This record gives sequence, structure tokens and C-alpha cells, in this order.
Amino acid sequence: MLLDISRLLYSARHAGPGGIDRVELAYAQHFLRADARRPAYAVLHLFGRLYGVNPTGARRFIERLAARWNGPSGDDAAPKTPPKAGTDWRVYRALLAGHWMNNFQLRRRLRQHGTPPIFIVVSHHHLSVDYTIRRIRRFFGARCVCLLHDLIPIDFPEYVQPNRALRHQRATATIARWFDAVITNSQTTADAFRQLLRSKFAPGTSVPTIAVALPGVRAFPRGAPNPPPPAQSMPYFVVLGTIEPKKNHLLLLNLWTRLAETLAEPPRLKVIGARGWDNEQVVDHLERSKRLRGLVEEHNHLDDQAVGALLGDARALLMSSFTEGFGLPVAEALSSGVPVICSDIAAFREVGAGVPEYLDPLDLMAWRDMVLEYARPDSPRRAAQLERLSHWQAPRWQRHFEILENTLDDVTRAPRVCE
Repeated sequence: MLLDISRLLYSARHAGPGGIDRVELAYAQHFLRADARRPAYAVLHLFGRLYGVNPTGARRFIERLAARWNGPSGDDAAPKTPPKAGTDWRVYRALLAGHWMNNFQLRRRLRQHGTPPIFIVVSHHHLSVDYTIRRIRRFFGARCVCLLHDLIPIDFPEYVQPNRALRHQRATATIARWFDAVITNSQTTADAFRQLLRSKFAPGTSVPTIAVALPGVRAFPRGAPNPPPPAQSMPYFVVLGTIEPKKNHLLLLNLWTRLAETLAEPPRLKVIGARGWDNEQVVDHLERSKRLRGLVEEHNHLDDQAVGALLGDARALLMSSFTEGFGLPVAEALSSGVPVICSDIAAFREVGAGVPEYLDPLDLMAWRDMVLEYARPDSPRRAAQLERLSHWQAPRWQRHFEILENTLDDVTRAPRVCE
């Protein structure tokens, strides 16, 4: 196995992980552990060349990064100071343990195993550059497998930066041509990818195998949060995720503006997530609105324990997204025992099933009514969702990796795709 951890090396400088970072970290923990089923090497991918990280250094890096991002686990974990934003060089120093292998040394090492390696890309890193994957296939004789998170830049280009739509088109073309198998994070993503393949290729054309494996989800660690100050004793809601157009934060901020104008003591809103792109209106509301001051708080750099402390006492998680490939915040909130009010979109229904409250992401009045209902201390609708939530089953990493391992076995036995 050749596991590309290029994105993790870049993301390790952040105080907390994004959704794709969580998945890539889980893959690294699965494949790079000492007792893993398959021999595996963590590799850095640069312009079609792979550099093998020393196994000891790679495991130390993954362990330290997981500790930085996840914080202590368990309900009785002691509170800790949230990590500061910026690079933590102690995480990176772990990579210096032992000797790295260059492109040629890695190929010689792989030949000792006697079977062609499988190159796995968990993020979409470098997939938009066709020749890099072609070079890896030919130089190492490798099979290729990737995890496809969504097709939003292709299907909904209005929600992403202009260059991302073109990169995603190139990436999916690379996947269709050079990859033996694709793991999708949801049936929603699988259906979108199959539709894309049907539109691009004639019937009977060889295309990658597609397997659906929902990412595993765990409850956020709660720890022992500090008592809230008096100004924060009011009921509050949480929205979780990068501040970007598809998340539809503007609907919630407009809603809270209306609540500020019509209620004497409106509930609070906590916005958790890094600032992304094309978010000028949202940022203007957060920074300049007098009506939202004291009602809406922004938290950009929180680790999982800090997120868990805020989310655990919320009346509900609010997710008003227009589109998603997988409803990770929805699944995380439900795993943490927190009710969810979210958009009525396929990805959220796939992961949330019949538990959350589903609303039109454009219907501000419906969101207002639901927020006011859930803000009540004796809300019957919230109590009913908590009852439904008691029967909900979270996706598990064990099942995800069972599907993945079966797919890898099939890839090993199958003929290579055409060069």
C-alpha cells in the first residue's frame, strides 16, 4: 500500500481538522499501524514522484496529529487548553525520525513485496494533473484507488471558486481513466459519479469500480467545560462547518437579525468553522452588524474537545446547506446526542434517516418557527427527536474499512486498467 498523506502534512499546521482531514487521518491510523493487514508506506506526492516517509516517523506524526486535533477522549477527560492557531512544529518533528526514501529507493523496496502496490489518494490532492497519476502507475506498476468526496464543483459550480470547477472536471477525468476503483462517501456521491460517467463515456467503456462506504463517525469528546458566564446562559444553537457559500450561513444570520428585532431575549447562535471563500456578506454580518452583536459568536480555531463542549449543550445543530457530498456535521451531532435541524437534501437524509427535522434551505420562516420551538425548555418536538435519536446508528469505521479491504482485494485480482 502507498498511502498519500500529502494533505495531512499541509493540514497539520491547523488547530483543528476539516472533514476531509478527518477521513485522511482515519485512513492513516488504519493502514500505518504496526499490526496492519497489508504492508503500507506513507508517501508524499510531488509532481508524479513519491517520497516514502520512514514508518516510525509516519506513525509518530499520525499519533501526535491525532492528539492535537482530537484532544483527550472519554467523558472524564480533563479539560485542556485549546491549541493555538498556527504551526505546531512538535507534530512535524516526528517526521524526522529515520530515513526517507526517494522515488527510486521506494521502487526498489516495493519490488521486495512481489506484488504490484496500490496507490491510495484519500483527498483529491493532485488528481487534477493527469500526468502525475500516469507517471505513478507506470513507474511503480501501481494500481490506483481513491476516495471521492463529492461532485459539487461540477454539479453546483455557483457554490465554489471558479478554478475549482475546472480542477474537479480534470480530477474526475483522471479518475475515470487511470483509477481501478473509487470509494464514495455516500450513495449520493456514487449516484452523481455514475451519472457523470454515463454522460462522458459510451456504454461498455471500461470505468472504475465504485463502492459506497460511509465514513465512520464518533461523538465529540465532551471533557469538563468551564461554567458559562451569565451572558451565555440563554439557550443557543450551533452551526458547524467552513464558512462558504454552499453552507448557506446567510440564511441563519438573516434569521438571527429578525429574531433580534422581534424578541426581547432571543436565543444565541454559535458559528463554528474556519472562514472559507466568497463569504464577504457573511463576514460583514459577523463583524459589523450591531443587531447580531452579543447574539452571534464566531469560533474559528477549536479542537474537537472545545467543539464538543459547545455542541453538547446546544438546543440543536443547524445545517442549512444547499448541497453536500456527505452530512458529516449532521452525523457528528447525532453521534454526540444533539438534535439536528437541517436542509432537506439527499446527503443529509442518507445519514440522518428519520431523526432530524428537515427544512427547505430557502424557507426562512420555517427555520424561524423551528428554532423558536427548539429553544423552548419544554419543546415537545425536541423531545420527540431525542427519542428518535436513541434508535439511530452511527456509521462505523470498521464497516467502512471492511468495504474498502474487499475492494482492494478485488483490485489486486483484476486486470489493470488500460494505460
